[in-house]
Amino acid sequence: MTLGTPFGTRTRVRPLFVVGAKGLLAGEFLRLASEHPLLELAGAVTRSGGEPLASLHAHVPAQSPGDGATIALHQLPDWIVEAAACAEAAPVLVLALPHGEAATLWRGLRDELGPLADELVVVDLSADHRLREASAYERWYGATHPDPAEAARFVYGLPELAPGPLAGATRIAVPGCFATALQLATIPAARAGVLDHTKTWFLSGITGSSGSGATPSATTHHPHRHANLWAYALGGHRHEAELEQALALAGCAQPPVSFVPHSGPFVRGIHLTAVLPVSGGVGALGPAEARALYAGAYADATCVEVLADGVPDLGRVVGSNRAALACVPRGESLVVLVALDNVLKGGAGQALQCLNLALGWPETTGLPLSGLGVL
Repeated sequence: MTLGTPFGTRTRVRPLFVVGAKGLLAGEFLRLASEHPLLELAGAVTRSGGEPLASLHAHVPAQSPGDGATIALHQLPDWIVEAAACAEAAPVLVLALPHGEAATLWRGLRDELGPLADELVVVDLSADHRLREASAYERWYGATHPDPAEAARFVYGLPELAPGPLAGATRIAVPGCFATALQLATIPAARAGVLDHTKTWFLSGITGSSGSGATPSATTHHPHRHANLWAYALGGHRHEAELEQALALAGCAQPPVSFVPHSGPFVRGIHLTAVLPVSGGVGALGPAEARALYAGAYADATCVEVLADGVPDLGRVVGSNRAALACVPRGESLVVLVALDNVLKGGAGQALQCLNLALGWPETTGLPLSGLGVL
């Protein structure tokens, strides 16, 4: 076995392994990585291996090592060992696996790699390492967590709300797509103490079919989805757990939350509307004050834009790693609107943004910042 790229001849370049390479988020991360000057694909990993990567993601430029085929899961430890020996920087491992599988695979890989596992930078796109409490994972995902002790080592990767812990991090849990929108919409006002935590927070979001992954189903097949709209998860959406955790970490009381997600007739994007009750003790919260609150919270955020006027739409952000936000008081409520690309800012793009920050690279390296405009 010989790697296709002479890593040892290129300073600072990190070998990259993407596990679960058939998935949509994996394909998006591979696309971004192909333009990143400090990442070099060492292996796209599938269960059986041997598939031409071009047949899985034809939109991604040819970049596979060797013969351009994926490598089998059982070969991964050997490939990581060789990549680590050849490169001048430790490999990056991106886990793009279903919930429950990512933590199980990483636990087995740690055992097999021994001390080398501690040198890897691991980025998990699944939910397995997002929640600090195993009981919360069990409540929302209906299963016992595969490795709760390891979850505590992962840094939750939402840079605009907690950038500090990402610096130097070697374990990163990428937030869910709806969870990203929910937190961007609510946490600044919650931290500022302007919201009433005794009244219900009403949140409604519409997501594209890419949020359901690569495997076709009745809810993602385009003839069913086109020109159609429906709500789902009326009993509670799993990404609410990440909002609960964020509020607890911010020292905020837990409000009653009514979040209703919808499946929209488009492929990429999330549009979220939050109607948040304003606390009676904060005085008048006018449009200027509301915008100043959010603009201040995101003043240093390259990838979040607080609009001076107008409302965010998907054409502004889809295709980019940016989220657009607008807020306006209405009566006793604060209405906050958020639009983002669920596959980028809500997934693979945010993963790369976190990785850049963790490794001390410029935050937006390899990330698209312009929306498509016309969809």
